[in-house]
Amino acid sequence: MPKVIPEYKEDAKRRIIEAAIDVIAEQGSDKMRIDDVAKKLGVTKGAVYWYFKTKEDLCSAVLNKIQTDMQKVEFESYYNRSLEETLAQMYDRFALNDDRQRAIFFEMFAMASRNSDVRHATREYYNGLVSTFESVIKKKKRQYFLQTQADDRKLALLMVALYSGLKNYEQVYMYQNEVRDLWLEGIKILLKTSYSGSYGEKTE
Repeated sequence: MPKVIPEYKEDAKRRIIEAAIDVIAEQGSDKMRIDDVAKKLGVTKGAVYWYFKTKEDLCSAVLNKIQTDMQKVEFESYYNRSLEETLAQMYDRFALNDDRQRAIFFEMFAMASRNSDVRHATREYYNGLVSTFESVIKKKKRQYFLQTQADDRKLALLMVALYSGLKNYEQVYMYQNEVRDLWLEGIKILLKTSYSGSYGEKTE
């Protein structure tokens, strides 16, 4: 039986995924080998294969980790904040300021076109992101911070499309602060609605 890296299975998987993130960020997903991940951890290749049967399985786990990290956003503390403030917080939380995560994000999209497992993981990432935006839209409607007749799901899909496109801009075209400002302006244009600064207060 291959060597188990740490004592507990979940901790072992977490360490392997973190090592894979480092390797992909340094070399790219196409050049990443299980050998490289094992070497970074100081274990045998068989130890990594004990948890992830293929390189694609490991890449999918990497993308799922990024998705999970992004969904660890607690909006209850923003209950009395305007939609604009909440969306600014969301952008900052999802901004992929970590150079490793940013590299992984774009690597996974390249792999998704060639591998069905990674494509599924990418789809799940987007489902999670859209669901997060949709939950915020529903909440802000209940709090009267948002007045719109638009379908919640479609509005969330459009917001995520805007976010994803701006991430591409940030990678090759614009500075991060410029992209953030454009995000907020784009949301205002998209919603075509008013924002309020306190619960129940509406402005035109």
